Amino acid sequence: MEKAEILAKIKETEQKVEEEIKRAEEEGKKKVLAAKNEARQIIEDAKKEAEKIKDEILEKAKAEIEKEKESIREKKLAEINEVVRKGDSRVDEVVDFLYDEFVRLI
Repeated sequence: MEKAEILAKIKETEQKVEEEIKRAEEEGKKKVLAAKNEARQIIEDAKKEAEKIKDEILEKAKAEIEKEKESIREKKLAEINEVVRKGDSRVDEVVDFLYDEFVRLI
């Protein structure tokens, strides 16, 4: 083999190596981009799932609060009704007392 042939082979080999390096770099860039896109999608999905869980927790809390408010309302209404019942039962007694006092003062 002559020097010129050897140099041509070396140049050809160098070009092939450079082309392979460029392809490898491009492939690496594509893989990095794909990984970034996948990571972005995973993060977006996680945010959506977190939002969904937060909404479920808030709905449960609101339902529990409403249930507790209703329970308190019913309890207080029962107390009010008891006071009214006791008051109604004593109206006659109070009227008699006031009448007696009025008559006594006259």
